[in-house]
Amino acid sequence: MKKRILVCDDEEPIRLLLNESLQDSYEVVEASNGREALRLATKEQFDLIIMDIKMPDGHGLEAIERIRERNGTVPIIICSAYRAMEDDIVVKTSNVAAFITKPIDIKALKTKIFNLIGA
Repeated sequence: MKKRILVCDDEEPIRLLLNESLQDSYEVVEASNGREALRLATKEQFDLIIMDIKMPDGHGLEAIERIRERNGTVPIIICSAYRAMEDDIVVKTSNVAAFITKPIDIKALKTKIFNLIGA
């Protein structure tokens, strides 16, 4: 049985890229905003979450904090174009497993995911 990854990004091309890049090894579920990601993470079990930070409907960090209240152990990778956010105190205190910047280095992301949850 494939491990499950929740990909949350408001940009459809990013979701498609991640889905296509990861679907051979993992089951990928997509969310287009933080509210949807929170709803899915509350109802379903995921082995890893990849979360964008800045989205039109609200901050990805808020969704991460709410997910953390319900599940303190699921690895979360922040994927953001805002490199400066990596030093944000909220990011540092949200127990995130990794921070990757856009444009995404797919090979590095796959390595990070494998190191966190295997295949």
